[in-house]
Amino acid sequence: MIKINILIALLFVSLSACTANHYVEKQLDLLTLYLQVPDATRIQFASSVDNFLLHEASQDRSGIWEVTLPAGSEFAYFYIVDGAPYLPECRFKETDDYGSENCLYLP
Repeated sequence: MIKINILIALLFVSLSACTANHYVEKQLDLLTLYLQVPDATRIQFASSVDNFLLHEASQDRSGIWEVTLPAGSEFAYFYIVDGAPYLPECRFKETDDYGSENCLYLP
């Protein structure tokens, strides 16, 4: 019985360490994308919504970066973290015309 309890405790600890660093929330007509990159000093967001113009993400008090845009149809996106392209873990991806991948938002 003790071995089972220890196994369950280890499983719980290992799963809690696998929390997502990227998620999306839709509220009314707005969509907010959140990204947690603890060591980042600057994060920018680019999407097909506006032909991949860069938008500055803001950091909240807990250290999570966020960007808000109008909710609409699907779009492709990625981030620039401290000057380097960054693709977070995302459920849907596509390969772009340059051989790189983008995340897809599908409402």
